[in-house]
Amino acid sequence: MARILPSWFAERIEPTKDEDDLRVSTLELFFDLVFVFIVTQFTWLIAHDPLLGLLQAVLMLGFVWWMFAGYSWLTNVIPPERPARRVLILCAMAGWLLVGLSVPAAFEDGSIWIAVGLLVVVVVHGLMYMQASGAFGPIFLANLAGVAAVFAAQFVPVDPWRYVLWGLAAVIVWSVPFFHSQRGLTLHPAHIVERHGLVVLVALGESVVAIAVGSRGLNIDADLLVAAILGLIIAACLWWSLFVHEMPRAEHALAATTDSVQRVRKVLKGLSYSFIPVLLGILVLAAGVEHSVGHATSALDLPSSLLLSGGVALFLLGTAGLRASMPMPRPYGRVLLAVAVLAIAPLGLLNAALLLAAIAIVLVAGLAIEHRLPQERVAG
Repeated sequence: MARILPSWFAERIEPTKDEDDLRVSTLELFFDLVFVFIVTQFTWLIAHDPLLGLLQAVLMLGFVWWMFAGYSWLTNVIPPERPARRVLILCAMAGWLLVGLSVPAAFEDGSIWIAVGLLVVVVVHGLMYMQASGAFGPIFLANLAGVAAVFAAQFVPVDPWRYVLWGLAAVIVWSVPFFHSQRGLTLHPAHIVERHGLVVLVALGESVVAIAVGSRGLNIDADLLVAAILGLIIAACLWWSLFVHEMPRAEHALAATTDSVQRVRKVLKGLSYSFIPVLLGILVLAAGVEHSVGHATSALDLPSSLLLSGGVALFLLGTAGLRASMPMPRPYGRVLLAVAVLAIAPLGLLNAALLLAAIAIVLVAGLAIEHRLPQERVAG
């Protein structure tokens, strides 16, 4: 295919038989740090207004996660090993920083900067990816169409249409796998699993940051310590539920899948799609923790109670999707665990610490039961 960028920029892509040698670079780790800022901004939206803020966060996350995951795919096929590539990745990072700065004002009149930031992100990503595979062309066009919808959302004068256009942007990009055959796309299993896992890990750190935000200006007393410790236990349980067994199994399942198209589809369903509720769950939980810290012995209102239980439930549903997509054993066990966590949300109306403790107990018990069940072989 004709090169879009100069020949000196091109890089030979190694065969997939060397996939296990591809490691996550420090630049990619540095790149992920900007996602922490975006997650923090989303959490602020939800904590500030649980209903409207959640709706806005969901609509923006739809497009943001598609593109951020896309950079995991990009560095999977074009490792940032040359100075020109590193500079372009840093340019994309600047675009993401602009996106994060613009999140709180994204649904206000005349706020165009989030669209500008996303345009930078999409253009850098598309031009780099086209060097690896001409099959990415239709996806690049869809990404540009999504950005166009975001630009339009910043100019419409009526709020309902602004929400509709943000939703349209998400629908455009997430519908791509339904009309694109995924032929011509290849992925290295170990790298793509680790990259997605690292993004979730830095996002999960937001639940810890929420403890710090909620405790700002408060005295260290029982109210603060109980909520902080229980919040950390819940975050640790969520980490355990995804990283101790699920991510290694996902890597094994992808490595055992020799057909490149099937491998790409498993990544799409198991990591890209399924991680939407995982990430949204972290945002919602962090907002709930922020409401609870310093008020452990007080009753929560219904929105705050639902944020705590609902955030954990969404995370668990995402892990169920990961299990079902690879496939792994017992995805419905995670669905039942999510239902159990959501069912105890009314306890928050009595006492915040009671709900936090109940969620922690349900998670610990559920994970302990899973550990004692026979471990089935993961299908390739």
